[in-house]
Amino acid sequence: MVPLIFLFLTLFNYEVYGRERWTEAQASTWFQSQTYIMGSQYITSDAGNQLEMFQNDTFNPTLIDYELGLAESLGMTTMRIFLHDLAYSQDPTGFKSRLETLLQICSKHGIKPLLTIFDSCWNAFPKAGKQPEPRTGVMLSAWVQSPGVIALLDQTQWPRLQTYVKDVVGTYANDARVLGWDLWNEPDNSYNATQVTALEQLLPQVFDWARSVDPTQPLTSGVFHGVTGAVPMIQINNSDVVSFHNYDPASNFEGMVKTMQQFNRPIICTEYMARTRGSSFITHLPIGKQYNIGMINWGFVNGKTQNNYPWDSWQNPYTTYQPYLWFHEVFRNDGTPYMVEEAQVIKRLNGCPKGLKSTAASLKGLTCYNAYTTPLNSTDAAAACAKTYANLGIIGSAAQNADVMNYVSANFSSCDKFYIGLYQDAYGGYDWPMSGWTYDNSAYVNWKTGYPTNDTTAKCVVLNKDGTWTNQACSTPQCYICSY
Repeated sequence: MVPLIFLFLTLFNYEVYGRERWTEAQASTWFQSQTYIMGSQYITSDAGNQLEMFQNDTFNPTLIDYELGLAESLGMTTMRIFLHDLAYSQDPTGFKSRLETLLQICSKHGIKPLLTIFDSCWNAFPKAGKQPEPRTGVMLSAWVQSPGVIALLDQTQWPRLQTYVKDVVGTYANDARVLGWDLWNEPDNSYNATQVTALEQLLPQVFDWARSVDPTQPLTSGVFHGVTGAVPMIQINNSDVVSFHNYDPASNFEGMVKTMQQFNRPIICTEYMARTRGSSFITHLPIGKQYNIGMINWGFVNGKTQNNYPWDSWQNPYTTYQPYLWFHEVFRNDGTPYMVEEAQVIKRLNGCPKGLKSTAASLKGLTCYNAYTTPLNSTDAAAACAKTYANLGIIGSAAQNADVMNYVSANFSSCDKFYIGLYQDAYGGYDWPMSGWTYDNSAYVNWKTGYPTNDTTAKCVVLNKDGTWTNQACSTPQCYICSY
């Protein structure tokens, strides 16, 4: 027995040194230095789980580049990305090379990922190598835990896990491209009493291993069923910034935010958005913005994880019909948003990326504007706006018109006129065509003296640099303004 104990102590020396948990002031300083944290959980749409995303044979940087471009188009600033200990253990050098490639692509698109080290959800027995195909009509049917219950219960494997944590976190401990480290996703989600006992021993050590390499980024682990109990308190008491998961309607979500505020640390919601449960971008993002907490939803591009199906698909697979409303996911597999209105809300709350955010009274809440200087006819301009999840410019008040006029005058000297969305209908009136809504008559107009003319070919409207509006032929190429 003595030799076995000696062997274990030799293999696994738990004594670690490193930085302390951040103080509340340090955590606050870090949070205030970040661009507003908003994004999605991300896995490539051609991968069913973390291993399939990161193993050499199935790693797909071309697809990552394309899909993170979609995130950039919404102004997202982070992606929560799950790693896996087996992907590392079978090929440490190759794994870190692929992770480096991922970080380079993230940086290209202005995204700082929150990297997740371990996960206790779904298949408890992960295996490296070729991964199983997903089951038809079932969400996350190929997803695997990390490290899985065998390694959790076998303490002789913990040194391997320690090496993984310290090497990966240590390699990027001072890398500004990394937002932070989510050390364990929903640690006690599906464990029995014996497994939870092992977890209560291992989880604090995982935090210690990560701290031992002095990361300049925060450590966290999100609570998901309240803040009481041994495991949630281990998570909270070791986290530099606190995080949580919540898929409840808005009132309950706001209540959880208030619960997390008692810990006096920056807050990130690292999972939300399940439409059929009353958790959506439209209802929840404004609450996150109001309380200044980071917001990361589950699901991004629909693919092999099949996150469009709800949790009950495990008991009742959707084999003969599709759900009437997608559960998760932002984009369809073809790169179009599942709901344009959601894409517009995300962009607005991300601060109107690369454009104007008007604080003036607006029509239908459209407050963001982007101007473009490539001359297009009105139809093509509207189509170009639609590709950015926007309408051809809609202006709802005099104050908003002044904001837009000042924006284009200050930034786009090469253009004298810009198409806006107002157009003449079949009855001679002028309307705003809005994606997702019926056509709205214009209550506010700012016609230049002598306009609109009676020219039957001049059915489209442009904004002039002096803020006045004139009508002209829709076929005339002009610069244009998009709004959302």
